[in-house]
Amino acid sequence: MTSRSKKFLYVLFALAVLVGGGFYYVLSNLNSIVASLIEEQGSIATQTPVRVSGVDVRLREASAALAGLSVGNPEGFPGSAIELGEFSVAMDASSLTGDTIVINDIRVSGARLNVIQQGRNNNLQALLNNLSSGAAEEEAASEEGGKKLIIDRFTLEAASASVSIPDRGEMREVELPTIVVRDVGRKSAGATGAEAARQLLEPVIARAMSAAATQSLKDRASEEIGNAVDGLLRGLGENSEEEPRE
Repeated sequence: MTSRSKKFLYVLFALAVLVGGGFYYVLSNLNSIVASLIEEQGSIATQTPVRVSGVDVRLREASAALAGLSVGNPEGFPGSAIELGEFSVAMDASSLTGDTIVINDIRVSGARLNVIQQGRNNNLQALLNNLSSGAAEEEAASEEGGKKLIIDRFTLEAASASVSIPDRGEMREVELPTIVVRDVGRKSAGATGAEAARQLLEPVIARAMSAAATQSLKDRASEEIGNAVDGLLRGLGENSEEEPRE
């Protein structure tokens, strides 16, 4: 073997080591990489702090389990807006390398929404406004590298909401029915992360506010929440539904 051939083999070997090492690094740090992406992209889309405490990606099963995902409140409201318990994600493995990732099922259990009504302003409505802003959409889309999402089924179960009306000194805890959202991004052949988040959160937030208004109105309070939820319920798409309690 000539000296030039040996050098070429050494270069190939070095490249193989680098590529293999990089691949191993990605695999061994995949959970933390995904957690960072969720926090970064979620914060861009909602314009609020998004945090996740645990991610477990299973490539062979094309699934993931997440825990401790929280979405902070928009400016002017204290604390967090949404706190998710444990939830699982099942994906179509064949779509992972394409431009549109298909998620077959997301199931969330034990979520908590915090409804804060300050006069005519509501934290969850403000969160939706953030998601629908053009700047957030464009920035999130560019950061995602053009990837889009289709979500066949999203289920929220065993969820609750706290309702706070500081002006009236009122605080309530309400249970939410099981909520199912289907076919997110299907009609448009994929949705950006911000678009998908809005399509998922809008019916969930509307149901939370509706439950909050119903409970509060029993006590002759919270007319503001009742007015705020009317617009949301009128704007809901046909892809959301409530499932009866067993």
